Amino acid sequence: MKILHCSDIHLGKKPFGTKEFSQKRYLDFFYAFEQAADRGIEKKVDIFLITGDLFDKKELSPDTLDRCEKVFLKLKNNNIQALLIEGNHDNISGYDEINSWLGYLERKGYVRRGKYKASNDGYEFEKITIEDVNFYGVGYPGFAVDEVLEKLSENLNENEKNIVMVHTALGGSEFLPGLVNTDIIKKFKDKVIYMAGGHLHSFVSYPKDKPYFFIPGSTEFWNVLNEKNNSKGVIIFDTDTLEYEFSELSPRKRIEKEFTYEKDITLEFEEFSKNLELTGEELVIVNVKLKDSGYVNVNELEKILESNGALKGYIKLRYPNSIFDRNLGEEGYYSVRDVEREIINCWEEFSDAEKITSYLQKFKEYQEENDREKDFFELFDAMLEEEIGDENK
Repeated sequence: MKILHCSDIHLGKKPFGTKEFSQKRYLDFFYAFEQAADRGIEKKVDIFLITGDLFDKKELSPDTLDRCEKVFLKLKNNNIQALLIEGNHDNISGYDEINSWLGYLERKGYVRRGKYKASNDGYEFEKITIEDVNFYGVGYPGFAVDEVLEKLSENLNENEKNIVMVHTALGGSEFLPGLVNTDIIKKFKDKVIYMAGGHLHSFVSYPKDKPYFFIPGSTEFWNVLNEKNNSKGVIIFDTDTLEYEFSELSPRKRIEKEFTYEKDITLEFEEFSKNLELTGEELVIVNVKLKDSGYVNVNELEKILESNGALKGYIKLRYPNSIFDRNLGEEGYYSVRDVEREIINCWEEFSDAEKITSYLQKFKEYQEENDREKDFFELFDAMLEEEIGDENK
């Protein structure tokens, strides 16, 4: 039996920007989903697995639902069964059948959901058996992911073909909820033929030798600035031979360039942008190396990129002789942010203290604004991708 594994499709995401940009990016996520379905048909797969975040949020527009249903109908008409679990973006607490759009898709006959629930004895895991393979889905357990997966590992029969679906990635830190400790994943060795993960947006396989835990990554760029791998795709897995392949899709084109200047940053950036020969469809990231710590109008530089053919421009600034190279204890005044950064720099969990300090400041701002829940979780996901994404490749 052949399986296509995809994750983090994020249908319904509509990034802020011009009307043209927002609409094009909104459609990009559907095009990626359609590509994944077409790849499954092309590869003659039997099962189409989605390990969380089919939708970008719990509330859907009629257009989002309509476009989604058409893709599932195509799979159904080609005799491909779709199995899925919830992620952190489309999670409905307690599998609320009234308010869950995934429950709606299941009732319509488009998908089957992997589920589990807490009980007096711990947890009860629903088993979906197709041919000779058992599928177990645990969705997004959040902070409880280690406990839930450990209990599941104890319930599996190692003499059977088992596949586990879970919206998690390798991490295991008290600071980053929803990530599983590698020691827990090791408990599934010889008990599963495949463990289908998600949550992070880059391809992951673990361990390096004879891997059994996989994350395909997102099908489209969800966070343009922080996703470092340009490859997007799905995984094709054969339950008989246990062979797998990463099959690439074609997401929106993303370009990253370096820019330095001699005197006039604006004039030189204008010429630099023209020489990129953009078509109006690219997402363009430019790393600007500055000569001093003076003010730079980032919005102006982004507009220059867009006036020269970028669908959307993104600027990253690189400052010279940063104050952050100093050690605490030197003469001078330090802000609360400086102190936070220096403390974080001593922690092993994070690779870039400056970026995490920036995230922390924004978290504080969102905490003070009760209507910023969506921004808070988008920012948190961005931090996950920035900190954990590279380590899991």
